[in-house]
Amino acid sequence: MKRFQFSNDEYQKLSTITGIAMMDLQKLDAQGLLANEVAVKLVFEYEYQLQQKENKVLPKLVIRAIARKYGLSVARVKKYLFAKESPIYYCEKCRQEISSLEFRRNNGICDQCVVESITL
Repeated sequence: MKRFQFSNDEYQKLSTITGIAMMDLQKLDAQGLLANEVAVKLVFEYEYQLQQKENKVLPKLVIRAIARKYGLSVARVKKYLFAKESPIYYCEKCRQEISSLEFRRNNGICDQCVVESITL
């Protein structure tokens, strides 16, 4: 996905949300250090909540208005607003990233560490 291009309005909203100066956010974004997906999610959530409070309209209409403003599909805006992030699991012994299935199956230990702990 290509990076979302923020305008001064979005930088101002992001500044309000995070408490970071607008100029600093612009510098971070120019250097590619701003987590674009997270920043877009924060701006969309801010606009969604603001419109819900001010206009008291149906949520689907607010979502459609946000989609129209940014030239995105309604599905893409819903993804930013409502998508759940899956947690990241790490092995308790070697600290390698493991899947949730492996984490549950081996009580927090990766398959390799389980194999190493088996004595024959």
